[in-house]
Amino acid sequence: MDPRRVLLFIVIGFLAAYAWWRYEHRDGRVPEKFTPAEAPKLDLNDVKVLAALDAEYTKLVRTVVPSVVSITSAGYVAAPQTLQDLLLGQRRVQRAGSSGSGVIVSKEGHVLTNHHVIAGMTEIQVQLSDGRKSPARLIGSDPSTDIAVLSIEAKNIEPLPLGDSDQMLPGQQVFAIGNPLALGESVSRGIVSARDRAINDSGLEFLQHDAAVNPGNSGGPLLNIRGEIIGINSQIASNTGRFQGISFAIPSNTARRVLESITARGRIVRVWIGLQMQNLTPRLAANFGVPDTDGVLITDVVRGAPGELAGLKAGDVVRKISGKPVRNADGLRSILATAKPGEIVEVQIIRAGREGAVKVQVSEVPAQFLTPQQ
Repeated sequence: MDPRRVLLFIVIGFLAAYAWWRYEHRDGRVPEKFTPAEAPKLDLNDVKVLAALDAEYTKLVRTVVPSVVSITSAGYVAAPQTLQDLLLGQRRVQRAGSSGSGVIVSKEGHVLTNHHVIAGMTEIQVQLSDGRKSPARLIGSDPSTDIAVLSIEAKNIEPLPLGDSDQMLPGQQVFAIGNPLALGESVSRGIVSARDRAINDSGLEFLQHDAAVNPGNSGGPLLNIRGEIIGINSQIASNTGRFQGISFAIPSNTARRVLESITARGRIVRVWIGLQMQNLTPRLAANFGVPDTDGVLITDVVRGAPGELAGLKAGDVVRKISGKPVRNADGLRSILATAKPGEIVEVQIIRAGREGAVKVQVSEVPAQFLTPQQ
């Protein structure tokens, strides 16, 4: 080969190498030495239990997510009144929107959600996990339990079953799925923190858990490890409006009662036994021969009501209903709320210091005894 051509190739190679070096060191830095790890420190066989849990969590989520929906709603609400509005007696409205979650509970397309997600809204739309959208029809709603039932028309949907929330115990694992902050199909995991948690004077008792719940999760399901709905996420306790480790779900047994009542009658049916009552104090408990303050004192029984027909009397102290302890008046109402008209419940009482039991057939509350909220 011509020596001049060889020399030319050497010069070109040198110039190219120099140009590359100058480019790599254009900022004056020398590249850091970097040697990545060659393989994981542990094999899956070393963490078999964790690997199995990973696979089971994934299987559970993959199975239930298609039954969880995102809900958007819109309508007109009262606008802030100006001084001129007040002087002229005018009322203004403004368009408002809301977002939340829901869960499909029937093959016909019934969706459970929160009342507050759709309250006052006239346009409701549901989006399925596969992206399909469908307008929703409001079948019925119950403000006192914060449960609403919607209906959508969609093919190839798979409902989730309602489990027995009474069987859930503190420490058991739960999964919250929903549409937090409009992100859609988000999953969080936690445990049941407490049962029968009253957070206001509504008489409704909640399941408390620590799965992350944020605005937009409302109406979404709380699931057990079998993929059963054991609660409908409703509220959080927070100073910031965001998750702080304390979440509340409406028990599935309460949601089931409202769902069955609305789908059957188009409204919520409330039952009663016709008692007027007050919570026990240490002094009252001692006076009526009760060892502690758990229970309620019957102060009067409505004439002709189921309680009177069964033999309950003023002065009786109700301790349990159908085997469930009654701590106070709100607890008694919460237990009765799970019963159906015509169902017979056993009321365990203390009368004049002696224990006894009375069987009462509950009935629907007569219209004259319903409050406006009910």
